[in-house]
Amino acid sequence: MRLALATIWILFGFAIAGGLYWAFLITPVSTALALGATALLALAVLALLGVTFNGAIEIWSRGFSLAGMRRSLGSIGSVVPAGLIVFVLWWLSSRVELSAAQNSGQINAWFIARFGWDDVSWLFTAIRYAAMWFTWVLGTLLAFSLMSAILHSGWEEAGKPSWLGRAVRPRALLVATLALVFLVALPWAYLVPWRPEGLPASSVELAFIVTKLSVAGIAAAIALALIAREAAPSSAPLPAQPLIPDP
Repeated sequence: MRLALATIWILFGFAIAGGLYWAFLITPVSTALALGATALLALAVLALLGVTFNGAIEIWSRGFSLAGMRRSLGSIGSVVPAGLIVFVLWWLSSRVELSAAQNSGQINAWFIARFGWDDVSWLFTAIRYAAMWFTWVLGTLLAFSLMSAILHSGWEEAGKPSWLGRAVRPRALLVATLALVFLVALPWAYLVPWRPEGLPASSVELAFIVTKLSVAGIAAAIALALIAREAAPSSAPLPAQPLIPDP
């Protein structure tokens, strides 16, 4: 039940964020007013992603409630350091890939001289996939775990190593890897570009495109919901309520 609720919540948040992002893309920046509107739209998209991911984590921890959604809104700023984590891992991974590509000649020559191997394309493929894994699997887990720690224990929790340990658990890494490979990477690589032969260029084609994109989107939302589950504590205590003396 919580998987369904978290998935629906993520789909709902992504639908609104996608609409705002489209508005961001088509907004001109020819005037100062338009530039300000563009900046506000970008901030709105970022804020909405924060509420979406916090809400999914909250659903796994305490179930769905209006109070939980208010807590998700109150911790909306956690999306900034979470996004920074993903960006840093993406930048580091990109630098490794670039360095391997720039030194491919020397690397090939070393393998030929040392082992007699004249084809090490497998090595560069492995580097590319490892970079993707560090960015999207480890990065997503770290980002969600940090957001979960801030959501449940406050910003001071970001300075403690407990959220790091939760992100690098073998089970969490395995679940995140399988979820992103089978529910995100493979559908977007094979389902999204697929077009059956003989499909008429009519409303049937449009319905087919909408259906396959919807299936891919739902699969991606399920993957993120499963990762949110690994980042969320199984049962989080509710914030302490102030004592109100009896009159």
